[in-house]
Amino acid sequence: MSRQLDCDITTTSHITSVTVSEAHNQPSSSMVINAVDTALDMGDAVTAYVGYDDNKPKMFEGWVKNLEKKVPDDSFIITCNDEMVKATDFFIASNTPDSCYKRRNISAEDLVGELLEMAQITDYTHGTTYFTFGITRDVEVNLISAYDMSKTIADILAYSIWCDTGGTAHFEDRRPYVMDDDTPYKTISGIVNITHRTSERDLRNRVVVYGASDVYAVAEAESPYLPTGFRKTVVVASPWIDSQQMAQDACDYNLDKLNRLTEEVSLEIIGDPDIHARQVISLSDTYTGVSGNWYVYTCEHRWGEGGYTTGMELRK
Repeated sequence: MSRQLDCDITTTSHITSVTVSEAHNQPSSSMVINAVDTALDMGDAVTAYVGYDDNKPKMFEGWVKNLEKKVPDDSFIITCNDEMVKATDFFIASNTPDSCYKRRNISAEDLVGELLEMAQITDYTHGTTYFTFGITRDVEVNLISAYDMSKTIADILAYSIWCDTGGTAHFEDRRPYVMDDDTPYKTISGIVNITHRTSERDLRNRVVVYGASDVYAVAEAESPYLPTGFRKTVVVASPWIDSQQMAQDACDYNLDKLNRLTEEVSLEIIGDPDIHARQVISLSDTYTGVSGNWYVYTCEHRWGEGGYTTGMELRK
């Protein structure tokens, strides 16, 4: 018996297509719905279960951000973003210039938690960073979005920040490649097309950190993919880095993250609603010779009347 496409979305019916896009490097995941009937309005909470009649997991949870009504076909295009969009929309601006948000001796994970809470994101989980901000002076935050400030902290530590399909915000040591303790979520099958490539585009083998006052640090190393002695440099600058140890740690963490060749696979498979960005999957393709464990860097589910496919960019 063949599987049938199936989809349930909050107060929406006669759904003709759904596209859900997720990416490691994007602030929030998005969903675009084409439907004939909906009771959704701006700012409404929306949950989507997308897939097949025998496998229809929750694929998206978020908020309506844009609503279009098309005529003369009398249909709707609904654009939604996940919970993290609250942090991108919440701009931190104190009532007066001298009354801005300030903290002293606060861990990175607690600081991010407070920033997200300002944006009414309270379902929050995190790793233990062992980084303390505001050691020698207050951390002052003003005239920046809650997400941009949180992302700045994440970049200093080589951490990642995102929301999962259940609406939980994560602040964790999640690198954009397969890490030593990763285990594959599943093995991919049903490949429609595949492209394999390698690039030193994102490789950086010299990291310079500028912090507060006279705080600075450098970390560098040879790369087997560049000429001997050649350096590709990235700079991390932040007044919130106020100790020499923090500056050196930020250098070392980012050098470890960036001094590597990017190996990528772009592929399309028969729609699989269980796959999401930031998972690790196993792949074996006899035609290209691509195999092993891969990190799902981007993932796009395209579900509709013409069928269902999942497109991914994978990285090692």
